[in-house]
Amino acid sequence: MDKKKLQAQTVRDLLNIMDEGNLSAIRYKDGDVKIELERTLPRVDGLSLPHMAQRVRELIDTEASASGTTAGAASAPVAQHEDSDTLVRSPMVGTFYVGPSPDEDPFVKPGQEVLTGQTLAIVEAMKMMNEIKAPAPGIVTEVLAANGAQVEYDQPLFRIATEASAQ
Repeated sequence: MDKKKLQAQTVRDLLNIMDEGNLSAIRYKDGDVKIELERTLPRVDGLSLPHMAQRVRELIDTEASASGTTAGAASAPVAQHEDSDTLVRSPMVGTFYVGPSPDEDPFVKPGQEVLTGQTLAIVEAMKMMNEIKAPAPGIVTEVLAANGAQVEYDQPLFRIATEASAQ
């Protein structure tokens, strides 16, 4: 498949991912190819973010296989760490914030119990605030990114001891 057709297919795939996940923005970079898509949509349903992140990873892995390159961090497992802790990863490139504003407390702190769907942080991308939600109930054991730091797609943000590993 020539480069233009592959890029056109990538854009179509990214638009499908945006539609399925009700996403307002998405960025994709592969070598010298950089694609940024943005549109105004209703607020993202936090429960669909892990699913959409997995779809983007699958897309990257598929394209990496087709081009003969490796996908790097995008191919790393999302849900579980070696010791059965859940790693919550960034679904996009953006700025990581632990609280709703600089003068307010963080959404969560290490040692705090969280429920599925509870807001853990915000990743700002293209002036859109995207809530990062807990994918499973458990206890936050570690915050892996600094407040105000730039985060990459698929970068680990939190480690949560799930109920299965906490027992």
